[in-house]
Amino acid sequence: MCMLTAHAQTRKISIDEIDSLVARRNLQLQAARIDVSDAEGQLQQAKKYANPEVQVMHNVQNPINKKWFDFGYEGETDVQISQPIAIGGQHMNKVRQAQAMLNANKAAVNVAFTDAVYNARIAFADLYGVQQKLKVYDKEIASVEKILQAYKQLSSKGNESRIHTLRIATMLNELCSEKTEMQAAENDYQQQLHILLNIKGETPIETQMDEDAIVNKVIDNSLKLRPFVAHSDSTLLQHAIINHPELKQLAYQKESALYAVKAEKADALPHITLNGEWDKNGSIGHNFFAVGATVALPLWNRNQGNIRSAKAQYEKADIEQKQKESELTASFLATYNSLLNNLKLIETQKANIASELDNLIDAAEEQFMKRNISVIEFVDMYSSYRNSKFQMLDAKIQLVKQNEELNRFIKRGQL
Repeated sequence: MCMLTAHAQTRKISIDEIDSLVARRNLQLQAARIDVSDAEGQLQQAKKYANPEVQVMHNVQNPINKKWFDFGYEGETDVQISQPIAIGGQHMNKVRQAQAMLNANKAAVNVAFTDAVYNARIAFADLYGVQQKLKVYDKEIASVEKILQAYKQLSSKGNESRIHTLRIATMLNELCSEKTEMQAAENDYQQQLHILLNIKGETPIETQMDEDAIVNKVIDNSLKLRPFVAHSDSTLLQHAIINHPELKQLAYQKESALYAVKAEKADALPHITLNGEWDKNGSIGHNFFAVGATVALPLWNRNQGNIRSAKAQYEKADIEQKQKESELTASFLATYNSLLNNLKLIETQKANIASELDNLIDAAEEQFMKRNISVIEFVDMYSSYRNSKFQMLDAKIQLVKQNEELNRFIKRGQL
């Protein structure tokens, strides 16, 4: 006999709790928030202007009176001050570039949250499906164990063929083996969900989900999305795609690349530094004051290489944005159509077999014990029950996954 699925202590989580758990606990999301702080610091620094430079020089030995370090009236002290100034957007474009990167990092937080929620919900759905399948195995195993015990007693008295008893025992072993494989899959999904939700410890998660409520919610979502896939309203779909978090992030990265091009072009302009000087005891006379400017002329180096590199990065960002837009549009339409097909399958299953399926095990057990059906028919009924239950579960789990994919547009895409 194999042990039935049982956890002494579990942590019950519903699918509706996933968003709040991810927002509070997911480590990748926390890292994305730190990137925002980093970008804020970069923007703060970009807004600052270059500091002035002050140069002070004093004569070591006065050549007139031979005094060392003469700080008196005849001593020589020269003070120079210089201040770089930005022209033609040399400062402004760097600020705008940093601002765009900050916006991109903020969008990245939304992307990280969306991805973490999506991955956690997918892992949750997979774990739920496995746990429900384990319950099916438990129900079958409990029934077969009861029948096996009865047949062992009959066989020991010579009232039943040992071949039939062996066939039932073989069936039980197969069920236990399949269940063990399913438990290994459950452990994998448990690990995934623990990591995504940053839940420490080994307490297993017990998933809770109202299947009928999920199906009804998906139906509502499909009705909301119907106008967005209609040919006459294709602009609505384009608007939804544009507001997708991943596309927003790429749009800000493209904007940052554009300002990077402008900043490199501005750096090709002359770099100007204003200068001022006070000479205490220069050759012209006492207290000489002067102002001037230093101009770095772009004769040999006009920053062509950096401009070309920045343009290439901008063109790459533009292509990545268009590629992502195409991918999202195709993904949205494909997922929506698959969801509709899956809904039809679930409705068909519900209409044909769902209502009577749970009674099949009890009926098979009763009829077999009364010897109204053969061992082969008994095994076939159990296999049909398990396959049908698994098919119905798989269809609903797939529906949950498809709905989560569309939720990226409904919830985060601002549909």
